[in-house]
Amino acid sequence: MIDMQMPWYARVVFTGGRPFVLVAALVMSVPGEIRMAQLAGWHGWVTWLMPVAVSVYAGCAAVISEMRRRAKAPGRTTATVGAGVALALALSAQVMAHLIDQGYMTTSAALVAAVSSVPPLVVAHMLHMAATPSATLTAEAEMQELRESLAELLAEMAEAIDYDARALMSEAYGVRDSYEELAEDAAQLADEADENTDALVGHLAATGPAGREPSRQKRARKAVPLAVVEKAVAAMQADGVKVSGPALAERLGCSVRSGYRYLGDVQAA
Repeated sequence: MIDMQMPWYARVVFTGGRPFVLVAALVMSVPGEIRMAQLAGWHGWVTWLMPVAVSVYAGCAAVISEMRRRAKAPGRTTATVGAGVALALALSAQVMAHLIDQGYMTTSAALVAAVSSVPPLVVAHMLHMAATPSATLTAEAEMQELRESLAELLAEMAEAIDYDARALMSEAYGVRDSYEELAEDAAQLADEADENTDALVGHLAATGPAGREPSRQKRARKAVPLAVVEKAVAAMQADGVKVSGPALAERLGCSVRSGYRYLGDVQAA
């Protein structure tokens, strides 16, 4: 990233200096590469294509290699190797051309063969990089993988939510059943308390002061026979009605507490 606090002239050098240096280096490489083409046996305007096949190819390979490295696209390894080979060709072409011109070495069959093989190698590598799948295809594949992962995550979340909902419903039913059981137990306890109270009142009335008869006896509560209760329970089951203390009390026309008590008698029997 460019530092925005950089002086204006530094920004100008940074922005405009890079392409200028690149052009200058390419221009300076042209004579040596043309000389190598002449030594390998090319003549005329064809020799001017050698700088394109060496220096420009090296630049293209370097740019493609960096782009594919950043995008993590296929072919970045071969592009990097090609960029290195292209740089080595450009460097060796310059060095050998100047060594030959200055008389430090002479041409040879191996040198001619090596220089002559440059264009086919460049063509092969450029076609290879062109045929390699682009980063767009890789991005589409990554998006597909992301969609599949998201779908799996949503399915797992839906399953977990459904499981938790079922667990909460089960707990709610358990709490409701426990409440009904507690209500039945409370009604039975209340009936027992009423019976004990009635028995105590009757006993106190029967054992009043000596020589006196109680003026009034506690009227005994009329109980529903067990057979009648069983018949009512059977009728409710036949009608598909849930058998409970309140429902049985409504069917028998007694109190809810008595309904719980009668239901307990039937279950005990």
